[in-house]
Amino acid sequence: MPSSAQYWHIGDTTTRFITVSPRSVNGENIESGSEKILDRLKKEQTLEEVETAVNKAKDAGIEIVHGFFVVGSPDETEEDMRQSFKFASKLRIDTFGFNRLCVYRGTPLWQEYVRRGLVNDATDWYKYFKCPSIDPTVLPGEVIHRIRNEELRKPIVYKLTRHTRQALKLLYRFFRHMPIRDVLYLLFKPFLGQKKGATKAEVISRAVDHADLKSDAAAMTELADDALEHAIHESRAERARIQAAAEAERRAA
Repeated sequence: MPSSAQYWHIGDTTTRFITVSPRSVNGENIESGSEKILDRLKKEQTLEEVETAVNKAKDAGIEIVHGFFVVGSPDETEEDMRQSFKFASKLRIDTFGFNRLCVYRGTPLWQEYVRRGLVNDATDWYKYFKCPSIDPTVLPGEVIHRIRNEELRKPIVYKLTRHTRQALKLLYRFFRHMPIRDVLYLLFKPFLGQKKGATKAEVISRAVDHADLKSDAAAMTELADDALEHAIHESRAERARIQAAAEAERRAA
């Protein structure tokens, strides 16, 4: 179905929804459950405003409200990241997604990275980067992956136990339009633990985070292998420098 971005005025709340079908499926760019990270990303919204917008959307009769979240933001801590999953649990959203933050040319974060020397506006114009791959203030990719696996279970359990009627209506809709096997996999995948080995897609997505996969990363980003090796080394050195400075400041205090 075609989709479009719209600003909805629901009561005294203005919120931006991605509309797939009128009064059927709408998505809100929530991004984070941490006020600190919302401010860091310059979202110009508070958690209270987000919750009010979701409640008013559901009260207005919108059948499915989807929450878009990002993980792996600059200056995000493990606790900040876990707060996003807690926030997703308490919201009346029907579905949710947690994706790693990527930086694209033309965005405010890209311009920040240009100023910090993390990307080159002249040579990197055709690329996008996952923030953990290039920003030393972002949690390492393996930490993000671990926390996301651990925390994804909580919103599912919360929805089924606290918003049972809403969850069952959504499941009924899924079973009508999806194979039973796919619905069950979607439900139980977070509880199955880590599978052995990585898929091809996962190898590519983690390539920049692991030096031993730099060839895959080089092919994916069209970056020379030796240049990628240098970028990995410099990124880790910068991350170590920032961590050492933070530790020194903590001890001095």
